Parts: sequence; C-alpha cells; structure tokens
Amino acid sequence: MGITQEDVDLTNLFSLKGKVAIVTGASGGLGSNIARGLAAFGADLVIVGRNQKRLSASKSQIVELGRRVLALEADLTSPQEVESIVARSVEAFGTVNMIVNAHGINIRRPSDSMTIEEWEKVMDANLKSVFLCCQAAGREMIKRKSGKIVNISSVAAKIGYDKGYAAYSPSKAGVEALTRTLASEWGKYTISVNAVAPFFIRTAITADVLSNNDFYEWVLSGIPMKRLGTPSDVVGAVVFLCSRAADWISGQVICIDGGRSIT
Repeated sequence: MGITQEDVDLTNLFSLKGKVAIVTGASGGLGSNIARGLAAFGADLVIVGRNQKRLSASKSQIVELGRRVLALEADLTSPQEVESIVARSVEAFGTVNMIVNAHGINIRRPSDSMTIEEWEKVMDANLKSVFLCCQAAGREMIKRKSGKIVNISSVAAKIGYDKGYAAYSPSKAGVEALTRTLASEWGKYTISVNAVAPFFIRTAITADVLSNNDFYEWVLSGIPMKRLGTPSDVVGAVVFLCSRAADWISGQVICIDGGRSIT
C-alpha cells in the first residue's frame, strides 16, 4: 500500500508551524526552554518575563531557530498589563493560538511564621496571575473558537511537604482546579486546557535549595527513577499538549516526576 493522506497528516501531528504561542516566565530556566521547544516545532513566540537580560537571551535563541519573536516585560498580577500582552501579540502576529503559563514563585517559610503578606504574594504570583493570563488569552481564543492553554502546576499540589510549601502547594492546587474548570467551560469553543505537574527540575531557581545536601537527598529519596528532572523532561509534554496530537485531551494534569506522585 502507498502512503495515504492520513499517513502524511500523522507525520505532522506535532508540528506547530503557523501557530503563535505566548509563554510566560520565559526569563526563567523552565519557561525559556519551553519557549525554545515550541519554536523548534515551528511556533512563533511571544515571550514574557521580568528579567530583561535573560529575556533577551531567550529571544536570541528563538531568532536563531528562524522563528519570529516578541519579548515583553510585564507584571502578570495586573489585569491591564496582561490584557496588553494579548493585544500586542495579536497586533504583531494576528492571532494567539496557545499560551503556556510557566511563571511562578515560592517563599519557603514554616506555616507558623509565614506572614499573610508572604502568603498572598505567592498566591497572587502563582494563581491570580494564571487566571488573568488564561482569561485574557481565552477571550481571544473564544473569538476564534480554537486554542490551547497549558498551565504549569507541581507535584506539590498533590502531596504534602514539610519544607515550606504552605502557600505554594495551595496555589498550585488552585491552578489544577482552574485548569479543570476552564476545560469544562471552554470546551464548546474547541479550546483545550491542560496542565503539567513537575517535581524538582534542575534550573537556576532550584539550584540554591538543591545545593543543601540533606534537602537534595530528601528530594531524591522519593523519586523511583532516582534522578532529578531537567527542563527537557517538561518541554516534550508541553509541546505534545500544544500540538494536534492532543486535540482531544482537555482538563488533564500530567505529572512529570520520575514516579514521585505514585509513591
């Protein structure tokens, strides 16, 4: 038998050519790798971050891949600034097909000594801002009746830790609940909303805490595959969820954790 049109289509299941993706947290180790991964599969990028030097480096890497890119600094807890990101994306590229919310923070403090200001700062950065980004991008996707949203959660949303996660874990659990809610609400517009939940990934942000040998051993002891994650481990899942291969997947959370969440 010869190659059919269906076979040809299958070979392009993961192609993102002609698509436009917004990636937040793109000045961080994980977000910058995700942006580069989407570009490698053909997407044009709008990258958003707070560190101008790192954002410029991420932009240069995407340009080297032959993709168009718009780099923006923004406060993602501001509705006006988030709406501006989407508006400028549409102005530059004509559309927004995908958004990956890869930003986030943690303030590691014991629950009994964490201030309400610290707790609210984490919740605003990790949950409020994700809602705002989903809402602004979602409005554009609803107009076009098509879109992909991928939120970055964490295994900490599912498992209790005693290492300073009193704000971080609830914020990520909220991200997962938001993901399921939006998937249910926006499915009729052919918008899929999913999340990935990594365990500890080697990045510049985690380098300091992982330099503590006791903490490192504690992290490693719970992973059946006995290694930490790398940004590449997350990129593949995000590209998959943004691609045509995942068109009928929505409301799901994929754990990227070497098996940590099953122990």
